[in-house]
Amino acid sequence: MTDIAIRATHLSKCYHIYSTPHDRLKQFMAPRLQRMVGMQPKQYFHEFWALNDVSFEIKKGETVGIIGRNGSGKSTLLQLLCGTLTPTNGQVEINGRVAALLELGSGFNPEFTGRENVYMNAAVLGLSREEVQERFDDIAAFADIGEFIEQPVKTYSSGMFVRLAFAVNILSNPDIMIVDEALAVGDMNFQAKCMTALTRIQERGATVLFVSHDVGALKSLCSRGIYLDHGQLKKIGTAADVAEQYVRVMREEMNVDNASLKLVDKPTKTLAIKGETVDTVNSDDFKISTEFEKRIAAFRYGDGGAKITFVELLDDHFTPINHVEFNQSVFIRIYFESTFDGQVSCNYYIADDKKNFILGTDSQLAGMPLISVVKGGRYIVTYKTRLPLQEGHHNIKLEITIPLIPNMSATFLDVVDDAVVFNVARRSGNRLWAKVFIENECDVKSC
Repeated sequence: MTDIAIRATHLSKCYHIYSTPHDRLKQFMAPRLQRMVGMQPKQYFHEFWALNDVSFEIKKGETVGIIGRNGSGKSTLLQLLCGTLTPTNGQVEINGRVAALLELGSGFNPEFTGRENVYMNAAVLGLSREEVQERFDDIAAFADIGEFIEQPVKTYSSGMFVRLAFAVNILSNPDIMIVDEALAVGDMNFQAKCMTALTRIQERGATVLFVSHDVGALKSLCSRGIYLDHGQLKKIGTAADVAEQYVRVMREEMNVDNASLKLVDKPTKTLAIKGETVDTVNSDDFKISTEFEKRIAAFRYGDGGAKITFVELLDDHFTPINHVEFNQSVFIRIYFESTFDGQVSCNYYIADDKKNFILGTDSQLAGMPLISVVKGGRYIVTYKTRLPLQEGHHNIKLEITIPLIPNMSATFLDVVDDAVVFNVARRSGNRLWAKVFIENECDVKSC
């Protein structure tokens, strides 16, 4: 028995794009006539490759997320895997019973009631009538559409459609669960319920393949990721690596798009974010490390204009550390140079081993104006914080940005992933089961 649940080999899908309806008619008739009279057949369309030579394998029990911009071929790939589209080239191998939620209400008859569609859809998924009867109450409870379960689905809202469709698919206990972006139409409570349900079938050993624009969901739910762009496979690897690659590309494109936008107003003070107003930094205190630059070279990107030269994680005695006690007070000291005159924000974010951001801040969140920089200037920014984190490995991501629209968009001048990697020790006493622990007040009354 193979341990591969899904295998795609040189998978491609090509569409013929016609400029006018007349060209479609010409393509149907003209080439035949041209060949009959000995002419070279003319082509009246141009080719659009929605997917081009994509190959990968997904093992049984894996959860894999597909990420990419709109039009990158994600939905086409899922339809090819489910057999609702025929590939132009390549082949698909599926081992196991598949439940797929590809689009809103796919497979539902709008004239049938919700109950009737549940039985019909479940039969398509391979369940017997007896099995559906056993699970119907659970399906209805998960969908949570009340009396509408007895109404024709043509009367349903988009949210009701997808809730019922997802309930049928998730409770059919498939070997392979394939989900497109249909879940995005659900409300907050339903999305949380869906994530819990996906986690449950993961624990049961099912294979999950889903499309999402949510980088956090990709990193937290998935063991691996697939990054598609313009129909091509750009990267396949760990969820964290794929997510970081996608974010990097999106930010670089955002820099280009935002280049012509007006910057926010200049602040009135030049400062470092340790709370002191400063005009210059003592050159003897400034640090540049060639070893640091070599180590992070593969993990940095940005438009330029500012460059991070070093960073330190320090204890209360300003001694560099890479092992932190639970809730320890630390300083994060960032050194950077500027090659232009303007205003920037110096930001840090602390992420766990799956690259989920847990803590962090920027100039505005720290309650400070932007930092006024000059060409050739050198700056030291020091944040003081605490790390009430769950035990394990963590890393610090750094950014020098120019905010464009406050709290909305920015130009990324220099971004460094994994600038500092450190370990947090287990909290003494009770172990933490959440990523962060903040002191609570508790009151218990006996009634």
